[in-house]
Amino acid sequence: MSSKSARLDYLDLLRVLALGYVICFHYLFSGIAKGNIDSVSLSSLTPFAKYGYLGVELFFMISGFVILYSTNRTAGEFIRRRFLRLFPMFWMALTLTYVISLMPWWERPSPTFTKFLWNLTMIPTAFGQERIDAAHWYLVRELQFYLFVAFVMWIGKAKLLPKIFPVWAIILCLWNLFNFSDFNIWYFSGYFSLITGGAIIYSIREWGWTPLRVIGLIAAYVGSIDTRISIIPVLESRRDTDYSATVITVVVTAIFLIMLLTLTNKISNFRLTGIGVAGAITYPLYLIHGRLGGTLIQQFANDQNKWFVYPLIVLFFIAFAFWLLKLEKRVLNWKPFKAIANR
Repeated sequence: MSSKSARLDYLDLLRVLALGYVICFHYLFSGIAKGNIDSVSLSSLTPFAKYGYLGVELFFMISGFVILYSTNRTAGEFIRRRFLRLFPMFWMALTLTYVISLMPWWERPSPTFTKFLWNLTMIPTAFGQERIDAAHWYLVRELQFYLFVAFVMWIGKAKLLPKIFPVWAIILCLWNLFNFSDFNIWYFSGYFSLITGGAIIYSIREWGWTPLRVIGLIAAYVGSIDTRISIIPVLESRRDTDYSATVITVVVTAIFLIMLLTLTNKISNFRLTGIGVAGAITYPLYLIHGRLGGTLIQQFANDQNKWFVYPLIVLFFIAFAFWLLKLEKRVLNWKPFKAIANR
């Protein structure tokens, strides 16, 4: 690893922008379109907000980009760090979401205690249970990705990951272009085209261009667009709206281009005061904004006051997420977590 591996303020800025777009999607479109929020109606921002789910695609690319920096250690260390990065905060956010949902004055019914317990696994659907917060589906793909990386590290092949990712992208691209069955194998999901794309861009930044990386990056780009377009009928049916393949192509292209900017010296030297904290807040904010945000909008917003209520709710959750970040530092000092960290 070279000096280029230093933390990039630019990535934290992208995390903030991606989450902002996802929140717009959930508050201004998805919750209303699915009928979870009926106190407000769709607005003139709907044509913009309904594509906000693509902010998660940017998250996937960032995840792929940063993963190789995390593999310069043993498989055990990698697993422990990923566990401590994901689960303590997830458990805190989920517990607070559940407890707040139990309050008797909400119009939306609270989840059962059994559902809460299964959701603590982060993979409740594997046990036939629904998610308390539908936005948490993203974490399942992250776990699948970390499991793959941990396995490669465990068998002692971590040094091959920079070559594995472009090959993976090429296979994914061809597999989906020819519409082969995925056999319910996680790693044929189109989201991994985005993840591998991010990893390839990091490899180029760290070790330079090679023919394999060029072909792999093109394959990741083509595969990402193809798989995003292929699910349009499902999205239209689920959300009762129309989606444009052209708009999706433009957005995915923009995501690849802004990630490619990490190869430039200007981005390497980019500094923005406070962006590190803002980037750290995105994880707890992502965890709590969905169900609780929809509940607050349903309870307090209407078409007359929504442009006043929306900013208040977002600011509330930003403060809430910052508090969770502070609380996490104390929780990670508890003996069980300290034992995992120091093992």
